[in-house]
Amino acid sequence: MHFINLLIPVLMSTATANSTAAEEAKVKEVQQTRLSEVINVPAAELWQIVGPGFTDAYVWSSAIDHSEGRGNAQFEGATCDERYCEVNSAGFDKIQEKLTIYNDETMELAYNAYAGLPSFVSFAENHWEVVDLGSGKSQIRMTITMHMKPFMGWFMGGMFRRNLDKAINSVMDDLKIYAETKEISEAKKKRMAKLAKAAA
Repeated sequence: MHFINLLIPVLMSTATANSTAAEEAKVKEVQQTRLSEVINVPAAELWQIVGPGFTDAYVWSSAIDHSEGRGNAQFEGATCDERYCEVNSAGFDKIQEKLTIYNDETMELAYNAYAGLPSFVSFAENHWEVVDLGSGKSQIRMTITMHMKPFMGWFMGGMFRRNLDKAINSVMDDLKIYAETKEISEAKKKRMAKLAKAAA
């Protein structure tokens, strides 16, 4: 009897591990790391736009129509805990994101999108790092990680990744133009004009 009592927890933990492994096997992970073109501003200046300016991404990004911070900051230097965005993207229009990393010294931040994603995406994280190239130049390294659910996620995955590539390129182009010129891109101007016309 004593042996059976010892064996039960082992069997239970094995079953749980197997169940977890089975669930993980059903999830398809998609990860992309992209490095922007060289941006002709110092790293500290670029960080001010993407770090302390995290909640104001709508000012320069044609992919975001509106953004605002919510909740008390959990990281030193951050201005909020979460960000709410109205986005310009096929398939969804409102996203809620939670900061998971924010570091002024290393000039990096990461956030999880926890609401507003397509139903076949179970996890989405975006990690931004400012790379100091010296001589008044810098870059953005962006790593996006997503978990897609079975069937629909695998079926829609190819199209979703293509849309994701397009969105990343747009964000990096908009950011480079804004950082270097303090002016918004032509894509952002066109998006703003379209929204204004729709609201008229």
